[in-house]
Amino acid sequence: MNRRGRIAVTLAALVFAVLATASGIDRSAAEAPRLAALLPEAMRAETWRVQSEAALARGDSRAASEAAGNSLDADPVDPRGASLLATAVLADGDREGGAKAFAAADRLGLRTPLVQAYFFETALASGDAKEAARRLDTLLLVNPSMAGIDYFFTALEASDSGRRQLGQRLTSDPLWSRAYLTGFQSDDAVLVSRARFLGDKASGIQLGCGRIEPMLRELAVRNLRSEAQRLAQVQCPSRAAAQALADPGFEAVGEDDAFGWRRHASGDVRITEVGERDKMVEMENRAGSTRLVLSQPVALERGEYRIFASIAAERPDALVVSVDCGEPARPTRGSGSLGRGQLVQASGCSDEVLGIWLRPRSGQVRIDNLRISSVGDHAGDLPSSSAK
Repeated sequence: MNRRGRIAVTLAALVFAVLATASGIDRSAAEAPRLAALLPEAMRAETWRVQSEAALARGDSRAASEAAGNSLDADPVDPRGASLLATAVLADGDREGGAKAFAAADRLGLRTPLVQAYFFETALASGDAKEAARRLDTLLLVNPSMAGIDYFFTALEASDSGRRQLGQRLTSDPLWSRAYLTGFQSDDAVLVSRARFLGDKASGIQLGCGRIEPMLRELAVRNLRSEAQRLAQVQCPSRAAAQALADPGFEAVGEDDAFGWRRHASGDVRITEVGERDKMVEMENRAGSTRLVLSQPVALERGEYRIFASIAAERPDALVVSVDCGEPARPTRGSGSLGRGQLVQASGCSDEVLGIWLRPRSGQVRIDNLRISSVGDHAGDLPSSSAK
């Protein structure tokens, strides 16, 4: 995408954000222009501004320019009209005119989102990440809700100089940093990009365990174990369990831990912890089919593995295990059982998850001491860690 196209995309996103917060009466007036004539002058200017925003959002730059001009006639001192007019001129294809209009607005000290977004984008296009970051500081200081627009942070993450500027600001813990670290409306690609950025040792960013905990949890929920491990190793070494399995002894099943076991209890499945110091998990499946009872993200290289566990049950084949990408899938028949040592294939994907399944009519079953051994070239138990 060329420079003008990128700027247009950025400004369009902001227009949508502004529209989302428009008041009900202003929207009504924008949808019924004759209503504007019945409003006081100040409210009439606001109505024209909303109409200009709506026209920009639907790609009608000429209507947007006309409405922005009307808003300036009704209220010449409001900075939003000037910024909307500049945006409309740029959207109409007049790149030089748009640049002049934004420069004029900037000289007036206008700190509206559209003005700051324009100069953020032009600074990035010219390779000036420091100026882009300064513009973003101003944008988010005046409009904190804009921190929810992923584009700005993603754009800075795209270059070494941008990452340095972003890292410096995150270290100082600005007001918008919480949105960056906890705003998980984003898709997996955005979340992974942020985790890799913060998990890069070369970045020199040190945020500590508390600030990255929400991101670690979200990575674990989405089964992005390898990304969570890398992030924890850099930002929270005391929490980094860089092994294949967390909490093999089921000591922390009842705790809220990003790397630990997730319960899958239901009306037909009971899961409880038993014991004080040397804990284990007791479960019962009253359903008529095999049910998932526990799962956790794992980090296994591609290959074949044998998984064992200490099982106390009437049926030695009561528990079976699965290793899948994304979500646990019911194991196929004849794949063995945990009590006897079950063979599984791991694909080495980044969102690998291990699931423990309980067969029906198995009575009360207890599990402890899960172990994973590679088969073939890398013999022996793989290292594991406690989640405590």
